[in-house]
Amino acid sequence: MKGNIKRKIGSILLAGCLALGIGAYVKANAGDHSSEMISRKGVQNEFVETCKNLNWPKGYNVPKEIDEEENGSVYQKGFGNTRASIYWEAAWEKEWLNTYKNDPRRAEKALEELEKAKKMPYMSEEKCDDATREYFDKILDKAKNGDPSGFEENIKLNAPE
Repeated sequence: MKGNIKRKIGSILLAGCLALGIGAYVKANAGDHSSEMISRKGVQNEFVETCKNLNWPKGYNVPKEIDEEENGSVYQKGFGNTRASIYWEAAWEKEWLNTYKNDPRRAEKALEELEKAKKMPYMSEEKCDDATREYFDKILDKAKNGDPSGFEENIKLNAPE
């Protein structure tokens, strides 16, 4: 009887320690997926830094400022990165739409760039739901098969410009 109680207590303590350890590991590896809140200035800095680090279509005018008004709001850390990434996605979708009929090399470059979105923070499981990632895969596959309808719809409904 005493042995069973000791085993149960030991199991409970072990489970608790594992849960604490996993929680600490997840928090330590959260990176940009943090729930930390930042000011508009912080979001602007993220936006500008992300824009600098992304590859943009030739001739595209990269936004210099995030399209969020200064109104005292606070934002989740990573929002500036996400917003810049959405501009980037729309820019490359437009590049493909403008070139797929007459400049196959540029159109292929656009698809290569858009393929990178799958590994970017804004498309991660921490920032993006499964349905959105599946939709992106679907419209990217359509474009690879010469069908512009997915990109046209996405730009019409979701492009920030």
